[in-house]
Amino acid sequence: MTKTIPPSAPPMAPGLPWIGSIWQLSQDSQQFFFDQYLRLGPIFQVRALGNVFKVLAGPGLNQLMATHPEYFTAWDTWAPIVQDFGGQKTITMLDGPDHTRMRKLMRKSFSRSALLDRIPEAVALVRQNLQRQTLGQPVDVASLIQHITADQLGMMSNNRLPADHFDDIVLWWTTLLEVFLSHQKSPKVLQRQPYVGARARVKAFAQAVLDERKAGESQDEDHFLDNLTAVSEAEPDFLSHDEALFLTLAAYFAGLDTVANVTSFMLYELLMHPDLLAKARQEADKVFSQGMPAAADFRQMDVLHATAMETLRLYPVAGVLPRTAAQDFEFEGFPIRKGEFFMCATSASHFSPAFYADPRRFDVSRYEAPRNEHKQRGAFAPFGSGPHTCLGAGLAEVQIMLTVAAILHSADFTLGNPRYRLKKAYSPSLTPKGFTITFTGWRA
Repeated sequence: MTKTIPPSAPPMAPGLPWIGSIWQLSQDSQQFFFDQYLRLGPIFQVRALGNVFKVLAGPGLNQLMATHPEYFTAWDTWAPIVQDFGGQKTITMLDGPDHTRMRKLMRKSFSRSALLDRIPEAVALVRQNLQRQTLGQPVDVASLIQHITADQLGMMSNNRLPADHFDDIVLWWTTLLEVFLSHQKSPKVLQRQPYVGARARVKAFAQAVLDERKAGESQDEDHFLDNLTAVSEAEPDFLSHDEALFLTLAAYFAGLDTVANVTSFMLYELLMHPDLLAKARQEADKVFSQGMPAAADFRQMDVLHATAMETLRLYPVAGVLPRTAAQDFEFEGFPIRKGEFFMCATSASHFSPAFYADPRRFDVSRYEAPRNEHKQRGAFAPFGSGPHTCLGAGLAEVQIMLTVAAILHSADFTLGNPRYRLKKAYSPSLTPKGFTITFTGWRA
């Protein structure tokens, strides 16, 4: 009887000698990882410009991240980002009790209730941004939704809109991610005046926001800014002043690469499915028929909820996460060594036919009983997995639904280019490239 010898290393993704899979990675790295998961299994290797790294994927990974978070760390990934701002650490880097404590400081201001308590103001910000647009003129959707998202989060968490600081915040944050996360730009750009000036201005803005809050009368017993100030003054070793300033800006940058992109993709899919668009608009009109939607109305938004879920499935917020092994461990029979860098494709199961029928098709009915495909264990993880799951996941779902409902109720619009079909880009996160809409009339 022949004994089967297990492979000594995970399978290698297809590619050319030395340059490896660099072309595929440059086109759509996230989808490439998902495709290789279906082809090669839950662990494989990728070669790019002479470097080789592992990719871990699938429901088994999500379970491992939830049960053994001590195996994973994001410290090396995020350290240079916060250090550039003058700090040493931030919430995305912390693990264990420190991470739990930091989440507690921020949780209330980034919860569903933070938005549900201020629905009229959030809707007003959508309408104000829409009214700045010119009828008949194509509008870049991603940019528009970024403005709306930053305004809403700034209002909810800091009671301060980004206003004239918006462009500086986008330049500062996007540049950092392009240098240290996606490696699309050289670190040399961090020394150039446009970036240096933007960083100085956003830091001064964050200080002004904290000073304004401290000088005012606090009415919230668990406010994000009050918590940051109190802890940074009492325990600077846990949270330095610069680290508090960095987190103050989270209200403005947190949604730029998450909520804004998913909302943009959702609008595209609605335009591509006119019947669904009509149903979603009817639902939006209904919840606005008596004035402003109430918290209970979100439980009645079946069409918008299913559309948001399907958008999150196909365009996940945190589909692939860079991680480093905090200790030796084993995954699917292969060793991962302490200090080893790898990628975690937490949303790879979104494209698996084992979970989803015709997984590449946009189909909102998959969330209806009896199908409920997303409720299978490990099938749905658009915000990552484990203790580092996106802090604002619950808020994001409600914010996406409310923003789209407000747009549908307030305006009629069409594709800016009738022949446009989706092109995905990473700038630095997954976003629709060249997607424009033209507003044709105001409805409310």
